Amino acid sequence: MSSWLHKKRKSELIELAHQAKLPDSDGLLKDDLIAALETHLQKNETIYGKQAAFSDFYKRTGSPVKRERPSPNEAGTITVSKSRRRQTRVLEGNDSEEPTPEKALVTRTPARLASRTVSQMDLPASPAQIANLAEQQLSAARSKAYELWTKIYIEEAIEFLRENFSSVTAVEATVLFIEAFGLQYNTLQWAHPFDTPPVASLSLNSRQVHVPDARILLTSEFWAPATLWSLTSLFIPLLFSYFFNLTLRSNTRHRSSKGMYAADPLTFNVVKALMTYIVYPTTLTPVQGGIAKVIYPKWGPFGVGTVSTVRDNVPGGYPGIIIGAGIGILASIYDAALKK
Repeated sequence: MSSWLHKKRKSELIELAHQAKLPDSDGLLKDDLIAALETHLQKNETIYGKQAAFSDFYKRTGSPVKRERPSPNEAGTITVSKSRRRQTRVLEGNDSEEPTPEKALVTRTPARLASRTVSQMDLPASPAQIANLAEQQLSAARSKAYELWTKIYIEEAIEFLRENFSSVTAVEATVLFIEAFGLQYNTLQWAHPFDTPPVASLSLNSRQVHVPDARILLTSEFWAPATLWSLTSLFIPLLFSYFFNLTLRSNTRHRSSKGMYAADPLTFNVVKALMTYIVYPTTLTPVQGGIAKVIYPKWGPFGVGTVSTVRDNVPGGYPGIIIGAGIGILASIYDAALKK
Protein backbone atom coordinates (compact mmCIF):
# COMPACT_ATOMS: atom_id res chain seq x y z
CA MET A 1 0.00 0.00 0.00
CA SER A 2 1.27 3.45 -0.85
CA SER A 3 2.90 5.29 2.04
CA TRP A 4 2.14 8.56 0.23
CA LEU A 5 -1.56 7.99 0.71
CA HIS A 6 -1.07 6.97 4.35
CA LYS A 7 0.52 10.35 5.11
CA LYS A 8 -2.58 12.18 3.93
CA ARG A 9 -5.39 13.18 6.22
CA LYS A 10 -8.84 11.84 5.54
CA SER A 11 -10.09 15.16 4.21
CA GLU A 12 -7.21 15.21 1.71
CA LEU A 13 -7.93 11.61 0.71
CA ILE A 14 -11.59 12.48 0.07
CA GLU A 15 -10.49 15.42 -2.07
CA LEU A 16 -8.17 13.11 -4.07
CA ALA A 17 -11.00 10.60 -4.46
CA HIS A 18 -13.26 13.31 -5.86
CA GLN A 19 -10.57 14.35 -8.33
CA ALA A 20 -10.10 10.72 -9.36
CA LYS A 21 -13.89 10.29 -9.64
CA LEU A 22 -13.92 7.36 -7.22
CA PRO A 23 -17.56 6.41 -6.52
CA ASP A 24 -18.94 6.07 -2.97
CA SER A 25 -15.81 7.50 -1.34
CA ASP A 26 -17.48 9.62 1.32
CA GLY A 27 -18.78 6.68 3.37
CA LEU A 28 -15.51 4.70 3.52
CA LEU A 29 -13.17 4.47 6.48
CA LYS A 30 -9.67 5.86 6.05
CA ASP A 31 -7.97 2.47 5.49
CA ASP A 32 -10.66 1.36 3.08
CA LEU A 33 -10.48 4.66 1.26
CA ILE A 34 -6.69 4.32 0.86
CA ALA A 35 -7.04 0.80 -0.51
CA ALA A 36 -9.83 1.78 -2.92
CA LEU A 37 -7.99 4.88 -4.09
CA GLU A 38 -4.75 2.96 -4.64
CA THR A 39 -6.50 0.30 -6.71
CA HIS A 40 -8.41 2.89 -8.71
CA LEU A 41 -5.25 4.86 -9.51
CA GLN A 42 -3.32 1.73 -10.52
CA LYS A 43 -6.06 0.72 -12.94
CA ASN A 44 -6.28 4.20 -14.48
CA GLU A 45 -2.65 5.20 -14.69
CA THR A 46 -3.05 6.31 -18.29
CA ILE A 47 -5.76 8.78 -17.19
CA TYR A 48 -4.33 10.19 -13.94
CA GLY A 49 -0.60 9.59 -14.41
CA LYS A 50 -0.11 12.94 -16.09
CA GLN A 51 -2.06 14.95 -13.50
CA ALA A 52 0.01 16.94 -11.02
CA ALA A 53 -2.19 15.95 -8.06
CA PHE A 54 -1.19 12.23 -8.44
CA SER A 55 2.38 12.65 -9.65
CA ASP A 56 3.84 11.80 -6.22
CA PHE A 57 1.76 8.61 -6.06
CA TYR A 58 3.14 7.26 -9.33
CA LYS A 59 6.70 8.32 -8.49
CA ARG A 60 6.66 6.51 -5.18
CA THR A 61 4.74 3.37 -6.17
CA GLY A 62 5.86 3.07 -9.79
CA SER A 63 3.82 1.91 -12.70
CA PRO A 64 1.59 -1.07 -11.90
CA VAL A 65 2.17 -2.37 -15.39
CA LYS A 66 5.92 -2.48 -14.89
CA ARG A 67 5.53 -3.83 -11.38
CA GLU A 68 3.33 -6.69 -12.62
CA ARG A 69 5.18 -7.40 -15.86
CA PRO A 70 4.37 -10.91 -17.03
CA SER A 71 7.23 -13.44 -17.12
CA PRO A 72 7.38 -16.70 -18.99
CA ASN A 73 7.44 -19.86 -16.91
CA GLU A 74 9.11 -23.14 -17.68
CA ALA A 75 6.23 -24.26 -19.87
CA GLY A 76 6.44 -21.22 -22.03
CA THR A 77 3.16 -19.81 -20.83
CA ILE A 78 2.80 -16.37 -19.38
CA THR A 79 1.43 -15.87 -15.88
CA VAL A 80 0.59 -12.59 -14.21
CA SER A 81 1.24 -12.26 -10.51
CA LYS A 82 -1.71 -11.21 -8.45
CA SER A 83 -1.68 -8.04 -6.48
CA ARG A 84 -0.55 -8.63 -2.95
CA ARG A 85 -3.15 -6.26 -1.70
CA ARG A 86 -6.79 -6.06 -2.52
CA GLN A 87 -9.52 -3.58 -1.83
CA THR A 88 -11.41 -4.34 1.37
CA ARG A 89 -14.63 -2.70 2.28
CA VAL A 90 -16.43 -3.50 5.48
CA LEU A 91 -20.13 -3.69 4.84
CA GLU A 92 -22.91 -5.41 6.66
CA GLY A 93 -24.04 -8.51 4.85
CA ASN A 94 -22.74 -9.58 1.42
CA ASP A 95 -19.66 -7.74 -0.13
CA SER A 96 -21.37 -7.51 -3.49
CA GLU A 97 -24.49 -5.99 -1.97
CA GLU A 98 -25.29 -2.52 -3.28
CA PRO A 99 -25.44 0.25 -0.59
CA THR A 100 -29.06 0.99 0.25
CA PRO A 101 -30.35 4.46 1.23
CA GLU A 102 -30.75 3.24 4.80
CA LYS A 103 -27.07 2.22 4.96
CA ALA A 104 -26.04 5.50 3.35
CA LEU A 105 -27.88 7.35 6.10
CA VAL A 106 -26.14 5.22 8.71
CA THR A 107 -22.69 6.05 7.29
CA ARG A 108 -23.52 9.76 7.32
CA THR A 109 -24.55 10.21 10.94
CA PRO A 110 -24.01 13.64 12.63
CA ALA A 111 -21.20 12.20 14.74
CA ARG A 112 -19.34 11.07 11.61
CA LEU A 113 -19.94 14.39 9.88
CA ALA A 114 -18.75 16.27 12.97
CA SER A 115 -15.59 14.18 13.24
CA ARG A 116 -14.88 14.71 9.53
CA THR A 117 -15.40 18.48 9.88
CA VAL A 118 -13.07 18.63 12.89
CA SER A 119 -10.45 16.61 11.04
CA GLN A 120 -10.52 19.15 8.21
CA MET A 121 -9.87 22.09 10.56
CA ASP A 122 -6.32 23.10 11.50
CA LEU A 123 -6.63 23.36 15.27
CA PRO A 124 -3.70 23.72 17.68
CA ALA A 125 -2.69 20.54 19.38
CA SER A 126 -2.88 21.91 22.94
CA PRO A 127 -3.39 25.14 24.95
CA ALA A 128 0.38 25.26 25.41
CA GLN A 129 0.80 25.99 21.69
CA ILE A 130 -1.68 28.88 21.99
CA ALA A 131 0.30 30.27 24.93
CA ASN A 132 3.56 29.92 23.01
CA LEU A 133 2.06 31.68 20.00
CA ALA A 134 0.80 34.56 22.16
CA GLU A 135 4.22 34.85 23.80
CA GLN A 136 5.93 34.99 20.40
CA GLN A 137 3.57 37.74 19.23
CA LEU A 138 4.16 39.71 22.45
CA SER A 139 7.93 39.37 22.08
CA ALA A 140 7.74 40.59 18.49
CA ALA A 141 5.65 43.61 19.57
CA ARG A 142 8.17 44.41 22.32
CA SER A 143 11.09 44.27 19.91
CA LYS A 144 9.29 46.55 17.45
CA ALA A 145 8.45 49.06 20.18
CA TYR A 146 12.04 49.06 21.48
CA GLU A 147 13.38 49.50 17.95
CA LEU A 148 11.04 52.47 17.40
CA TRP A 149 12.05 53.94 20.77
CA THR A 150 15.75 53.76 19.88
CA LYS A 151 15.20 55.25 16.42
CA ILE A 152 13.51 58.44 17.67
CA TYR A 153 16.30 59.05 20.25
CA ILE A 154 13.97 59.97 23.13
CA GLU A 155 16.45 58.93 25.82
CA GLU A 156 19.27 60.91 24.21
CA ALA A 157 17.04 63.99 23.95
CA ILE A 158 16.00 63.71 27.61
CA GLU A 159 19.61 63.37 28.77
CA PHE A 160 20.65 66.33 26.57
CA LEU A 161 17.93 68.57 28.02
CA ARG A 162 18.68 67.47 31.56
CA GLU A 163 22.40 68.17 31.18
CA ASN A 164 21.86 71.62 29.68
CA PHE A 165 19.09 72.66 32.08
CA SER A 166 21.20 71.78 35.13
CA SER A 167 23.04 75.10 35.24
CA VAL A 168 22.67 78.62 36.61
CA THR A 169 22.46 79.99 33.07
CA ALA A 170 19.48 77.74 32.27
CA VAL A 171 17.68 78.77 35.47
CA GLU A 172 18.14 82.47 34.73
CA ALA A 173 17.14 82.01 31.08
CA THR A 174 13.94 80.24 32.14
CA VAL A 175 12.99 83.07 34.52
CA LEU A 176 13.64 85.72 31.83
CA PHE A 177 11.64 83.75 29.26
CA ILE A 178 8.61 83.52 31.56
CA GLU A 179 8.73 87.26 32.24
CA ALA A 180 9.16 88.22 28.56
CA PHE A 181 6.47 85.84 27.32
CA GLY A 182 3.96 87.00 29.91
CA LEU A 183 4.63 90.67 29.14
CA GLN A 184 4.30 90.27 25.37
CA TYR A 185 1.23 88.05 25.66
CA ASN A 186 -0.57 90.60 27.82
CA THR A 187 0.45 93.68 25.84
CA LEU A 188 -0.35 92.29 22.39
CA GLN A 189 -3.76 93.05 21.00
CA TRP A 190 -5.74 90.06 19.75
CA ALA A 191 -7.93 90.16 16.66
CA HIS A 192 -10.97 88.00 15.99
CA PRO A 193 -10.82 87.12 12.28
CA PHE A 194 -13.23 84.16 12.15
CA ASP A 195 -15.11 81.44 14.02
CA THR A 196 -14.69 77.70 13.67
CA PRO A 197 -17.65 75.95 11.99
CA PRO A 198 -19.84 73.83 14.28
CA VAL A 199 -19.75 70.04 13.89
CA ALA A 200 -23.10 68.57 14.89
CA SER A 201 -21.99 64.94 14.54
CA LEU A 202 -19.26 65.48 17.17
CA SER A 203 -21.34 67.87 19.33
CA LEU A 204 -18.82 70.67 18.73
CA ASN A 205 -20.03 74.24 18.88
CA SER A 206 -18.60 77.20 17.03
CA ARG A 207 -15.52 78.71 18.67
CA GLN A 208 -13.94 82.13 18.30
CA VAL A 209 -10.40 82.16 16.92
CA HIS A 210 -8.11 84.95 18.16
CA VAL A 211 -4.76 85.80 16.59
CA PRO A 212 -2.22 88.54 17.47
CA ASP A 213 -2.82 91.83 15.73
CA ALA A 214 0.48 92.53 13.94
CA ARG A 215 -0.38 96.21 13.50
CA ILE A 216 0.55 96.90 17.13
CA LEU A 217 4.18 96.11 16.27
CA LEU A 218 4.28 99.45 14.44
CA THR A 219 3.24 101.45 17.52
CA SER A 220 4.94 102.52 20.73
CA GLU A 221 2.32 100.69 22.80
CA PHE A 222 4.28 97.50 22.19
CA TRP A 223 7.88 98.69 21.95
CA ALA A 224 7.92 101.06 24.96
CA PRO A 225 7.09 98.36 27.58
CA ALA A 226 9.32 95.82 25.82
CA THR A 227 12.28 98.25 25.83
CA LEU A 228 11.79 99.20 29.49
CA TRP A 229 11.66 95.57 30.63
CA SER A 230 14.73 94.70 28.50
CA LEU A 231 16.74 97.50 30.11
CA THR A 232 15.78 96.79 33.74
CA SER A 233 15.75 92.97 33.62
CA LEU A 234 18.39 92.14 31.00
CA PHE A 235 20.78 94.71 29.55
CA ILE A 236 21.66 96.87 32.61
CA PRO A 237 22.11 93.81 34.92
CA LEU A 238 24.15 92.09 32.20
CA LEU A 239 26.41 95.13 31.82
CA PHE A 240 27.13 95.36 35.56
CA SER A 241 27.65 91.58 35.90
CA TYR A 242 30.15 91.62 33.05
CA PHE A 243 32.40 94.21 34.70
CA PHE A 244 31.78 93.20 38.32
CA ASN A 245 32.56 89.52 37.72
CA LEU A 246 33.72 87.91 40.96
CA THR A 247 34.14 84.52 39.32
CA LEU A 248 36.78 85.92 36.96
CA ARG A 249 39.01 87.21 39.76
CA SER A 250 38.68 84.03 41.81
CA ASN A 251 39.57 81.74 38.92
CA THR A 252 42.47 83.97 37.77
CA ARG A 253 44.02 83.67 41.22
CA HIS A 254 43.73 79.87 41.16
CA ARG A 255 44.63 79.65 37.43
CA SER A 256 41.57 77.55 36.68
CA SER A 257 38.60 78.02 34.36
CA LYS A 258 36.30 75.90 36.52
CA GLY A 259 33.21 77.86 37.56
CA MET A 260 34.14 80.95 35.55
CA TYR A 261 31.34 82.88 33.78
CA ALA A 262 31.52 85.68 31.24
CA ALA A 263 28.99 87.55 33.44
CA ASP A 264 28.65 86.96 37.17
CA PRO A 265 25.15 85.43 37.77
CA LEU A 266 25.05 86.64 41.37
CA THR A 267 25.81 90.23 40.36
CA PHE A 268 23.27 89.97 37.54
CA ASN A 269 20.40 89.05 39.85
CA VAL A 270 21.38 91.56 42.55
CA VAL A 271 21.39 94.41 40.00
CA LYS A 272 18.10 93.16 38.53
CA ALA A 273 16.44 93.24 41.96
CA LEU A 274 17.78 96.78 42.60
CA MET A 275 16.53 98.03 39.22
CA THR A 276 13.10 96.55 39.90
CA TYR A 277 12.97 98.27 43.30
CA ILE A 278 14.01 101.61 41.80
CA VAL A 279 11.87 101.64 38.62
CA TYR A 280 8.64 99.88 39.60
CA PRO A 281 7.74 101.03 43.12
CA THR A 282 4.27 102.28 43.98
CA THR A 283 3.15 104.72 46.57
CA LEU A 284 -0.22 105.01 48.26
CA THR A 285 -1.48 108.57 48.65
CA PRO A 286 -4.57 109.03 50.87
CA VAL A 287 -7.35 111.13 49.41
CA GLN A 288 -10.60 112.40 50.76
CA GLY A 289 -12.90 109.67 51.99
CA GLY A 290 -10.11 107.49 53.41
CA ILE A 291 -9.41 105.74 50.10
CA ALA A 292 -5.74 105.42 49.13
CA LYS A 293 -4.69 106.16 45.57
CA VAL A 294 -1.90 104.18 43.89
CA ILE A 295 0.68 106.38 42.18
CA TYR A 296 3.12 104.96 39.61
CA PRO A 297 6.32 106.95 39.12
CA LYS A 298 7.93 107.55 35.76
CA TRP A 299 11.53 106.61 34.99
CA GLY A 300 13.71 108.52 32.58
CA PRO A 301 12.13 108.84 29.14
CA PHE A 302 9.48 106.26 30.01
CA GLY A 303 6.19 107.65 31.21
CA VAL A 304 3.90 106.47 33.96
CA GLY A 305 1.80 104.41 31.53
CA THR A 306 4.80 102.42 30.31
CA VAL A 307 6.04 101.72 33.86
CA SER A 308 2.59 100.61 35.00
CA THR A 309 2.19 98.40 31.90
CA VAL A 310 5.40 96.48 32.67
CA ARG A 311 4.63 96.23 36.38
CA ASP A 312 1.08 94.97 35.92
CA ASN A 313 1.61 92.60 32.96
CA VAL A 314 4.75 90.68 33.95
CA PRO A 315 3.67 87.35 35.55
CA GLY A 316 3.39 88.00 39.26
CA GLY A 317 3.78 91.75 38.81
CA TYR A 318 6.30 93.61 40.93
CA PRO A 319 6.66 90.72 43.47
CA GLY A 320 7.10 88.27 40.58
CA ILE A 321 10.17 90.12 39.26
CA ILE A 322 11.68 90.26 42.77
CA ILE A 323 11.03 86.52 43.27
CA GLY A 324 12.69 85.74 39.92
CA ALA A 325 15.79 87.68 40.98
CA GLY A 326 15.80 85.83 44.32
CA ILE A 327 15.70 82.46 42.55
CA GLY A 328 18.72 83.50 40.47
CA ILE A 329 20.64 84.58 43.59
CA LEU A 330 19.98 81.24 45.35
CA ALA A 331 20.99 79.25 42.25
CA SER A 332 24.22 81.25 41.92
CA ILE A 333 25.20 80.71 45.56
CA TYR A 334 24.37 76.98 45.37
CA ASP A 335 26.37 76.55 42.16
CA ALA A 336 29.39 78.33 43.67
CA ALA A 337 29.21 76.13 46.78
CA LEU A 338 29.12 72.93 44.70
CA LYS A 339 32.23 73.96 42.70
CA LYS A 340 34.38 74.68 45.72
